[in-house]
Amino acid sequence: MDCLIVDDDILARKVLKRFIEQTDFLTSSKECASAIDANRYLMTNSTDLLFLDVEMPGMTGLELISILREKPQIILVSSKKEYAVDAFDNDAIDYLVKPVTYARFLKACQKALQLREEQLKKPNAGKPTELQYIFLKVDACWLKLQLVDVLYVQALADYVCIYAKAGNDIKRYVIHSTMKAVEKKLIGENFVRVHRSFIVNIHNVSSFSSDTLFIADTQVPVGITYKNTIVQLMSKM
Repeated sequence: MDCLIVDDDILARKVLKRFIEQTDFLTSSKECASAIDANRYLMTNSTDLLFLDVEMPGMTGLELISILREKPQIILVSSKKEYAVDAFDNDAIDYLVKPVTYARFLKACQKALQLREEQLKKPNAGKPTELQYIFLKVDACWLKLQLVDVLYVQALADYVCIYAKAGNDIKRYVIHSTMKAVEKKLIGENFVRVHRSFIVNIHNVSSFSSDTLFIADTQVPVGITYKNTIVQLMSKM
């Protein structure tokens, strides 16, 4: 399995690299000293297993996870135990507390290897399923919404507002949910987190700058940690 190490601590990177070299089913292809550098690398490269520090300047490991379009298997690493819940909420397969021992490292990697082998046995392995629609619970009813019609999603306290095309109009659907839950439903490369409070369908963006996207005459802000990613992504469209 190809590994990417992301940690601003050079000593921590050296420890993980040595552990990888000692493990016959792992190879180390790249090291990054920040989540920002890792995001740039993953825009044009892929990896099987990501060793990701949580607390880093500029962008945290959890923020990096939230903007990755294609997520590898992720093992979060931190000197603090309190991020463990966040790790599993973000679908990390394991959580390592520094200083990491080789025995604990190996246990996490064996879990990653087993999961990879199980995935490869499945039909159409490696081909993500593109959903054409989702069902939303609006009031007491379940509404079928075509994903191609979704313009953007906005967080609103304990609710989420989904704006979608309805003929020549734009309709707002308010549901009781979290952004994280909605983000998991919006499977596919068209939907991108651009702000802690906004997810957009990039195919419905009419114009953009480094800090603003325009969708159907609506200005959607771009968060500081997402700026570089959005500019690079939209420039390729």
